[in-house]
Amino acid sequence: MNHFSVWDRPTRFLHLGLALTVTIQLLVSLVMVSPASSHPSTPFTHAGFVVHEWVGLFALLIVTVHWAWSIRSSGTASLGHLFPLDRNGRREIAAEIRGLLSGRLAPSGPRGSLAGLVHGLGLAAATAMAVTGGMLFVMLPSSGEPSALAHNVGDLHSLISELVWTYWFGHVAMALLHHFKEDDTLRRMFDLR
Repeated sequence: MNHFSVWDRPTRFLHLGLALTVTIQLLVSLVMVSPASSHPSTPFTHAGFVVHEWVGLFALLIVTVHWAWSIRSSGTASLGHLFPLDRNGRREIAAEIRGLLSGRLAPSGPRGSLAGLVHGLGLAAATAMAVTGGMLFVMLPSSGEPSALAHNVGDLHSLISELVWTYWFGHVAMALLHHFKEDDTLRRMFDLR
């Protein structure tokens, strides 16, 4: 196995942290009710909101550390892997898309430029959701009517969450497809040894 077929340990831990926090955030969002909402709240839906706030702050910490790691890294977690937009990267992405259109799976994980770009876009979406959530954490009053700016940030947060839901389903589906094609992507990503 060459060094391009395995992610480094920090990247695997950061990916696990993002996978857990984003999944929890998406699932909790289905049952929570914000105090700023006009919908009636129960102790359960309010507890969901509190969990969403605190897990969201942890997700913000993880995406911040991930960006710092990607800026510092020169390997499989580097910005060049997450956004392979130089001439060679664009050429590889085009070739991998042509392969997909003819029925061949693009290389997964640290080997593929398309996979790197997809991960980069997912990190950008998770970052946007975490940042807008962090803004709401600071902006939403504990009682009373939220400001117009807080409403706008909340609307943007909701819009981004729709993109993250779409990304989440697609990412999980592609990981499973690669796994069942005996690519062993899941084991390689979540083996934390």
